[in-house]
Amino acid sequence: METILQRLTDLDEVYNAILVAKEGLIVAGTLHSEDEEVIGAMSAAAFGSITHFTGQVSNSIAKHIIIETERNTIQMEEAGDLILIVITQRSGGNMGRVRTEMKKACRQLTELVASSF
Repeated sequence: METILQRLTDLDEVYNAILVAKEGLIVAGTLHSEDEEVIGAMSAAAFGSITHFTGQVSNSIAKHIIIETERNTIQMEEAGDLILIVITQRSGGNMGRVRTEMKKACRQLTELVASSF
């Protein structure tokens, strides 16, 4: 798991990459913050809320979530029972590449978790 996250953080645009269980515990990765546990829980709650919202509004499930802030972009994607969260710099980098690499990472993580059981 760490190797997959490392490949994401090696991208110039990516500032942080973490893997969070849907219950809110950080499974892998590190944040540049003292509040990792709180951020992990909040990330899982936000992902769950947005997924529920999209289900209610469009009768469809969110696949990839992008939140743009003044300074960066937060992207979330489901990887089986986990959520991949990537924080990028907002300095005009290649967000398409980041999204493509996230999709690849999610496939690999899903396979890795499935083969562990």
